[in-house]
Amino acid sequence: MTSAQNATRERILASADQLFSKRGYAAVTLRDIASSIGIKHASLYYYAPGGKKELYVAVMERNFLRHRQGLTDAIVRAGVDVRMQLYAVADWFVTQPPLNLSRLHEADMDDLGSDQADALMTLAYDAMRTPLRSIFEPAAAAGLVQIHDFNVAALALVSLLQSVHNVPAHYPMPVRYQIGHTLVDMLLDGWRTR
Repeated sequence: MTSAQNATRERILASADQLFSKRGYAAVTLRDIASSIGIKHASLYYYAPGGKKELYVAVMERNFLRHRQGLTDAIVRAGVDVRMQLYAVADWFVTQPPLNLSRLHEADMDDLGSDQADALMTLAYDAMRTPLRSIFEPAAAAGLVQIHDFNVAALALVSLLQSVHNVPAHYPMPVRYQIGHTLVDMLLDGWRTR
């Protein structure tokens, strides 16, 4: 593809990402995607011969890989302090669109076929789990945290941090960051008095 064709494909993927994120796979048509960027519906097949399913898979793969890299980068920039690393993870999730993994699993995957659905859900799981394990495993080995199952801890943290997106839109970003940090503190410090 030429650079102009690559730019068009990027515009298509960006638009498809926004639409799929807001409405889910079933509610979005190729016509919706085409009209959102001002091209003809039939032109999409040049960029995605597999149609809507190909676009959806490409968007989701790209989205999960972006999350994995973004989380990894945030953790590295935070240094070695566990709390700072987890704050960086919280900040990453606050600045990203909500993942809505429940809808993805319960609704969107039904339309893809089991092989593609399994591959996407594995990619999603690994994109969230792997960077967080890079925090939990050394912290547990150093005796800083007591976590019995790193995978469950990672999924719990992601679910909890995703709840920040339920805060009403009129709350400013600093409040959202603070909520994310408070959620991290709750997990690290626990609720029970000692």
